[in-house]
Amino acid sequence: MSGPRVVLFDFNGVLVEDETYHWRAFRDVLAPLGIRLGRARYNARYLVFDDRTALRSMLRDAALGEADLGRLLARKRRVYARLARRVRIDPRAARLVRALGRRVALGVVSGATRREVASALRRVRLSRLFGVVVTAEDVRRPKPRPDGYRLALRRLGLAGGRGSVAIEDSPGGVRAARAAGCAVIGVATTFSPATLRRAGARRVAPRLSALRVDQIVSSASRTRPSRRRS
Repeated sequence: MSGPRVVLFDFNGVLVEDETYHWRAFRDVLAPLGIRLGRARYNARYLVFDDRTALRSMLRDAALGEADLGRLLARKRRVYARLARRVRIDPRAARLVRALGRRVALGVVSGATRREVASALRRVRLSRLFGVVVTAEDVRRPKPRPDGYRLALRRLGLAGGRGSVAIEDSPGGVRAARAAGCAVIGVATTFSPATLRRAGARRVAPRLSALRVDQIVSSASRTRPSRRRS
């Protein structure tokens, strides 16, 4: 095998650098409940989750019930949409995606909502390049579980992960992709390069746009899928 057959992208922190806005939205929604959410704690404990799982974990950790989960979730998404309304996929990253799309199959595996992902891809005319998009609505167990990656690989005819590369920005995301059998490239938009390497990233770049097609292609997995229990 000279290169990957599939490249799978995380969304938040990789295709769009918007993790700060997610944190601020959660922080603002939870503040009236007396919950103080610092950025370091958010990154360490909640960032890898989809919105619903993150919010449920935040309420549980604060010893609060989930009666208002739906209302809080809807408010968080409204606040995020307002904060992140000008966020776009970097044109340099979009060029990289287009170049990769001429060589391999592409997919997105994200804890974001389908609406958020579809809107961002549509704005830069990338939608048609992605053969599969797995979002929060598609899996019961979000990252750091590997379910989203496994689903994407099955849909692309590559169950087992061999010949796949994932691009992630968090240690939990790296571990999820590794458990599905993907080789992983980290982008250090949120966590340090050392943290991503310890989680299992083979290569780390400062951001997606700093990568080259040949660097991604050369990271194709030649190993068996991880045997970690999930």
